[in-house]
Amino acid sequence: MSNFERHIEDYLKTLRPCTISEAMAYALDGGKRFRPRIIFAILEGMDINESKGYDAALALELIQTYSLIHDDLPAMDNDDMRRGKPSLHKAYREDIAILTGDQLLTDSFRVVSASKEYDDRCKVNIIKALSSFAGMDGMIYGQLLDVTADDKHIDKDSLFEIQDNKTGGLFKISCLIPMYIKGEENEDYYIRLGSMIGQIFQNQDDLFDMIKTEQEMGKNRSDVKNGKGTALSIYSIDELKALIDEEFEELDKYLDQASFDTSRLKELLYKLKTR
Repeated sequence: MSNFERHIEDYLKTLRPCTISEAMAYALDGGKRFRPRIIFAILEGMDINESKGYDAALALELIQTYSLIHDDLPAMDNDDMRRGKPSLHKAYREDIAILTGDQLLTDSFRVVSASKEYDDRCKVNIIKALSSFAGMDGMIYGQLLDVTADDKHIDKDSLFEIQDNKTGGLFKISCLIPMYIKGEENEDYYIRLGSMIGQIFQNQDDLFDMIKTEQEMGKNRSDVKNGKGTALSIYSIDELKALIDEEFEELDKYLDQASFDTSRLKELLYKLKTR
């Protein structure tokens, strides 16, 4: 078990024992922690111990997990499987799933505000990023675009807008958090970095929906079932593979402009490329 996984376990032990905290533990179990890993990789490149990012990474993971719970609900994607096991509303009930998602989102702000790792300015910046890019400046707006899009009325611009908000929102946060912890002021660079990673991540997910089984992905292929507009509404499989390769090349060049040592982040992104 990694130190960050222990940090999550320690956090769960602080919660009031009830069905909601039990459901939170169930939902948090099994995540790949890719967004926290980005935080830790950038911090290492800044010569800052990754443990400095644990509280902020936990907050981000709580928001990521809440978003997946709500994504899976019957009113949204209506998925029965997540992280290789029954979705939360299947393992518990739909009302418990909604409340659990609500609690995960709410507690993310408490985790940051109560942290002893950050000064007040850093806390405000992290909370602002969480609320903005997980909200109407990011994920929530992207979700709105996603639920109203279909595969017959989508073009490259509208696809990018969905990806840049729905998926890119949380990746932007994961890139901004180390910057705030260090006290650096270069938001434009880190927001762009998160946007690029998010676009690649979502294009890969769209590709995997067609070339991998649900068991391999650990989740349902609901976008196809629901007629959602995805990258494969515009590109063929071979075209999408080529686009992803181009995006990785562009990202690699962009990282050459970074003010931190990017070796660990590039190693992490290579794992993303070959997943």
